[in-house]
Amino acid sequence: MPARARALIIALVLALIASAIGAALLLVPLSTLPVANRIADLVAHVSFLDDAPRLGFRLPAYETAPNPDLAIVTIDDVTLKKMNYPLPRNVYGAFLDKLRAAGVKTVVFDIDFIEEHAPAEDGVFAAAMRRIPTVLGFPIDTTSTGRIGEEPPAPLLRAAAAAAGFNTLDTPGGYLIGQPLEIDTSGPGTNSNQRLSSLSAAAVSTYRGRPVDARAVPAFDEGGGPVMLLLPPPLQAHQDIASGTEIDVAGFAGRGTLSFSDVVASRPADLKALAGAIVYVGATAQGLGDYATTAGRGRQPGLFINARLADQLMRRYYLRVAPRWLDLLLVVLLPVLAALTFSLTRTLVAVAVSLAATLAMAYLNLYLFVERLYWLDLVHVGLAMLLGTMFVAVYRVVDESSQRRMVTGLFGMHVSPAIVDDILKHDDPRAALALRGKRVKATIFYSDIRGFTSMSESMTPEEIYGQLNEYFEEMCKIIFEHGGYVDKFIGDCVMAVFSAPYQTPDDARNAVVAAVKQQEKIRELGAAWTAAGKKAFTVGMGINTGEVVMGNLGAKSRMNYTVIGDNVNVAARLYNVAKGGDIIVSESTYAECKAIVDVVELEPVEVKGKSLPIAVYNVKGLKRESPQEPAASADLQPA
Repeated sequence: MPARARALIIALVLALIASAIGAALLLVPLSTLPVANRIADLVAHVSFLDDAPRLGFRLPAYETAPNPDLAIVTIDDVTLKKMNYPLPRNVYGAFLDKLRAAGVKTVVFDIDFIEEHAPAEDGVFAAAMRRIPTVLGFPIDTTSTGRIGEEPPAPLLRAAAAAAGFNTLDTPGGYLIGQPLEIDTSGPGTNSNQRLSSLSAAAVSTYRGRPVDARAVPAFDEGGGPVMLLLPPPLQAHQDIASGTEIDVAGFAGRGTLSFSDVVASRPADLKALAGAIVYVGATAQGLGDYATTAGRGRQPGLFINARLADQLMRRYYLRVAPRWLDLLLVVLLPVLAALTFSLTRTLVAVAVSLAATLAMAYLNLYLFVERLYWLDLVHVGLAMLLGTMFVAVYRVVDESSQRRMVTGLFGMHVSPAIVDDILKHDDPRAALALRGKRVKATIFYSDIRGFTSMSESMTPEEIYGQLNEYFEEMCKIIFEHGGYVDKFIGDCVMAVFSAPYQTPDDARNAVVAAVKQQEKIRELGAAWTAAGKKAFTVGMGINTGEVVMGNLGAKSRMNYTVIGDNVNVAARLYNVAKGGDIIVSESTYAECKAIVDVVELEPVEVKGKSLPIAVYNVKGLKRESPQEPAASADLQPA
């Protein structure tokens, strides 16, 4: 399988693994792992609202415009200090009469009046409720057997109220998500086969004079029944005059947030601002503990939450949920697209593109939530994209490192680092090193030590290898510096190629300059060896330029990157006729470097397979650099 196709398949598999992780967390039930399921996604969206304006988002009216028909009366810490709590029921009766006189349209008690109190007090309260439409709340929960457990208001009070609705329900996620508008208590039991409304639905129905159509409200249902999603209650800091402390008030209540004790002490004329409003009444005092956890707003009074649900129903602010198939499609599709970028470009560029795509997706997602009230999954889609990017990036880094080690191992001891880097730039280095050849123009260099065989007869093996390795080390270094690679060592002979694996215009010139530099180094080594009591030697060199076949030759288990062809044989013939210290170049090589070398033309040389002798030249050194010398040879030094 081609390496590119293999890399693409692996990238897609890794992306699908990341998608599977995101999809699995997306599908986790609401009652399980809330720190990572859909609840976590909603919390992330809501938590962003406070920072939305800084990123240029326009907050809609549900965050900035109070409800002009809603007021809230709190049984706060000031009320507890001024009045004995729990309050006598007749106090609530007097409270209702005062609101009725002020023109209030509907009163909603987010307070549980479960037990019967003194009949006289209950009678006063019930009579007042008959004079103004009043809605009572009551708790409800699910028993261990799955049945609904209801604690309705005291019968006398329930009979006098215009309506009643549940103000608590242990649905999965609770107020982090929202609340159902109504539930059916099917099955056997005391409260079986009833249709119960939420406090918010009962309140708005009473205020409007017609039932709330639950079917017209967008619902969120992931196995626990349809739920109206809660938009976080906007809060405002308020300086309490009596206590001098700052308290939070419901910023969405257009008619204001009043203390119960202040309302009781006021005259009806002072409350005319509440005329025509729906008034929610409930506890906010810390000691009464009527608090619930909300998404993005922390623990808030249950009064504010239930009033907010009524506010949403009144103004039709509904958070619509994207279909689950769309969320799952994005969880799968976007990481796969991110993985595809890795097959089209380099790793760092692909990582940058993937991260930019993730940020763009997040920005669009938050725009839909903030300005269009459309909830599209962010946490799990973004997680899948980031995991997919990370998985594929790590794979690419490991794979590229493996390829680099393979190429470096194959060529590192034979070619210059520049050539290794050039091969590694190939999209598929293995393809660059495949067992096939290509026709290229190259310059072939041979060098051979003169008389070394006879000289070595008087040397120990250690001395032979030591002196040869010192010689080869210096020769290879010069070849590498001038862009060549060492094809092979044949005893004391060196074969090198200039133009591997890619041709350059200066290959012949570089080969000749490298030969001159090698002869200079050989003379330096000879002087040092003589001074050390060792035997010095001379080297004959031959260089030819022409078309050859270049590539990997051998078997898959053992290969050699080499060149073959007639022009290789010509170079071999030239070094064989070179005397010690000579650099014999062919006419084709001389034609490309004559501007920089001084030569002596020799007698033509006959080469096997050639019908005519070929012209050859002995290089005596490099010419002095001149101002007209082309920039390509500016690094050549005179002999």
